[in-house]
Amino acid sequence: MAESVYHWTKMSPSDLDAAITRMPLALVPAGSLEWHGEHLACGCDHLRGEGICAAVAERLGGGVVLPSLWVTAPGFCNWRGSLFFTPALVKRVAAELYAELDKCGFRYVLVLLAHAGAMQSESFGEPADAHMARSEMQILIRVGVPLPDEVDIGGGHAQANEAAELLAVAPDAVFLDRYDPANTRIAKYEGCHPEHYCRGLSEELHDPVRAFMAREHFRWQADLAERVTPEAARRLFEHVCDQLARELAEWMAKSPGNAGP
Repeated sequence: MAESVYHWTKMSPSDLDAAITRMPLALVPAGSLEWHGEHLACGCDHLRGEGICAAVAERLGGGVVLPSLWVTAPGFCNWRGSLFFTPALVKRVAAELYAELDKCGFRYVLVLLAHAGAMQSESFGEPADAHMARSEMQILIRVGVPLPDEVDIGGGHAQANEAAELLAVAPDAVFLDRYDPANTRIAKYEGCHPEHYCRGLSEELHDPVRAFMAREHFRWQADLAERVTPEAARRLFEHVCDQLARELAEWMAKSPGNAGP
């Protein structure tokens, strides 16, 4: 099947019901609209997450891929090109989303945090734990997969691995000709207050938000543009999707009360 078969946005109600009956798995990409330098589009996480989830569903032969969530937690809140929301709001969105997916008959939910970090993990993880305490629906919060040396070309925010994943799913959103490792200055919006973005967040995570917002420079990989080739992008993307599909299949098979998807 083509990847588009698995997208909720392209299904009729009867298509959706049939897809849930076939495999009651919802794949939820959570990717912020965020600064990723001048060489990557602000929707890097958004596009990567949805592309990976669609490819995973294709490998599994089932599942329903939701549109990528962009109501996400901090984050480089005041860096130009970024939209972020308070963890208090994100937790409420996540809680209501889980309830809605339960209503629709899903038994398994993958939340792929394409925008990662402790703030994001807490914002989607706490409501997941609360929901599972009162429901049989199982929720898995996932941030990427381990990368072997032969596919790992350099990690971290906006670095080679993210650039390669984006190149694999949306090559028109990658601008390697603009990459300048000497341009380390971070352009920011004025008047942003960490206290606002910490609302609803555990106290121990307030300091990381303040530190992110206070940064003035970003250290780049000198040879990022040389590392991110179409071949490297394909190898990395295929590994991530293959590994995640295997993990999901095993997780669903071992989930409490599983009678087979």
